Amino acid sequence: MRTLRRTGLTLAATVVGLSAVLAGAGTASATAAAPQSPFAAQGRGAGLSSTQITGLQKEVDAFIATSGGRQVALNRVQLSEGSAVVLTVPGESRARDLTGARAGAFAPGNCGDKNFCAYKGANYTGYEFTMWQCKTWELPGDGWGRGGSWYNNQTPGTRAVMYGKHMQWVYTTPRAPFGDPHGNWAPVWFIKNC
Repeated sequence: MRTLRRTGLTLAATVVGLSAVLAGAGTASATAAAPQSPFAAQGRGAGLSSTQITGLQKEVDAFIATSGGRQVALNRVQLSEGSAVVLTVPGESRARDLTGARAGAFAPGNCGDKNFCAYKGANYTGYEFTMWQCKTWELPGDGWGRGGSWYNNQTPGTRAVMYGKHMQWVYTTPRAPFGDPHGNWAPVWFIKNC
């Protein structure tokens, strides 16, 4: 009998210890998820559904996995100190600012002053690649294929230059402010925004 009691006590202690470990793991998971909480709150504040918030987070995670960068808002990935990508909300065709001074503004109206914004789709639809630091930028991924659009909202008079895969000249934009709702990214791989 004593052996069974000791085994029973040992088993009970093991269960209690295992419960503590599992509870600790749950706490760690909750802590790990905490950094995303402000992004989910941004989505709720912008009127997004739980499904849209979850879908957008998955898109952001996939974008970061292939193109790098770090998430700075629910639908915004900072690629460097001078550029970012704004992803479209599931069910919407145009990128929009979910936070900040232009909250609620859809593309191209959300392309800030002194920025050059490239859109993956025609008519300012799809992902928005925003460049504000003056330099030559590579389009995220391996080029964007056909279609596309852009809006040059830089200092009035500024022109951007587009280059191909081997840095050959493709196109020079008209002076800012100016946009093209029906561009063609097929030959373009790089943009010098200023």
